[in-house]
Amino acid sequence: MNEKRYQVFISSTFIDLTVERRAVQDVVISTGDFPVQMESFPAADEDQFEFIKTLIDQCDYYILIIAGRYGSVAEDGISYTHKEFRYAASKGIPILVMLHEEPGRIEADKSEETSSGKKRLKDFIAEAEKGRLRKTWKSVEGLKLAVREALDNAKATKPRVGWVRGDTTASLEALEELHLVRKENRAFKEALGRLKIDVPLPEIPEANDLVGLDLMPATESGGYASAPSAGSYAKIECSWISAFTVFHGNLKWGVNDWNDQYFYHIDEDESCIAIGSALAGEVSGIDTSGKFKISKTNLDRLMSYYIEVGLVTTEGDEPFTPAAQKIARRHRIAGSSEASFSLTSGKIEVSEISSSSRSLDDEIPF
Repeated sequence: MNEKRYQVFISSTFIDLTVERRAVQDVVISTGDFPVQMESFPAADEDQFEFIKTLIDQCDYYILIIAGRYGSVAEDGISYTHKEFRYAASKGIPILVMLHEEPGRIEADKSEETSSGKKRLKDFIAEAEKGRLRKTWKSVEGLKLAVREALDNAKATKPRVGWVRGDTTASLEALEELHLVRKENRAFKEALGRLKIDVPLPEIPEANDLVGLDLMPATESGGYASAPSAGSYAKIECSWISAFTVFHGNLKWGVNDWNDQYFYHIDEDESCIAIGSALAGEVSGIDTSGKFKISKTNLDRLMSYYIEVGLVTTEGDEPFTPAAQKIARRHRIAGSSEASFSLTSGKIEVSEISSSSRSLDDEIPF
């Protein structure tokens, strides 16, 4: 039997919660998991924050400890602890919020002194606890107990990929075969067995089979005193599995709730632009951000394939299955190969849209 271990990111403001962070680290280690925290390198600038994002990407769970401080504020007015939280939320990582039960009794030197700082902290708490598992604490021992209970509950209700010994796991190729052949074929046979007629199903392409995707121009608004720009028409070819890394990293989705049930929804327009621009970037050396798009038909085609092979689910609060998260991580580690994507027709170009080709409405700033 494979015993999983999980990577747990521990986030908090830095100086005021040193003891608490170490206590949480001890709890994570005692459960057999791996704590991840920037104890020696707290996020204090954008370069360090970019590195922290790569660590969060690899984690299975995220613990956020909040007491009386909002944290060091970046140029955009948001603290780096707040940025870490938002990034983890955007990646669909389960977040366990540990909120101090009596903030009014926290020492003055560990609390926000200004009204603006207190408001930022209040807004941060409201954002962090909305729709998430939240526990309160007022002592280090109470915090340790709350973390243990929350982590056990998260593992039971929000299972993640985790880690097992390398010699006990199947290879990536075997995992793909499992999804492409065994699991889905069995489900199809069961479904067909309930039909009154024999309905033939098209074969599912292999993961390394090629798929052609059409790229179309998307208009990116120009900045002040600059003209908007757009991409060009082109067609690229890549394997289904190569396209998945781009699909996974650029699908735009959010979470809604109904009667305490959470489910994800996809922003099709933004997804078409993000995926199309990323695909264009794979076969060019220019900035393609926001300037290309794929059709909704192609988006639906990709979505359908990844649902069929078990990488995307149609239910729940996030679209990607644990197997999908693992495959995406592995491909990010390996890096994309230029040979994985090829331009089969058209050109990848970005050009400004002249004023003569724009409508009158575009000229009126109100």
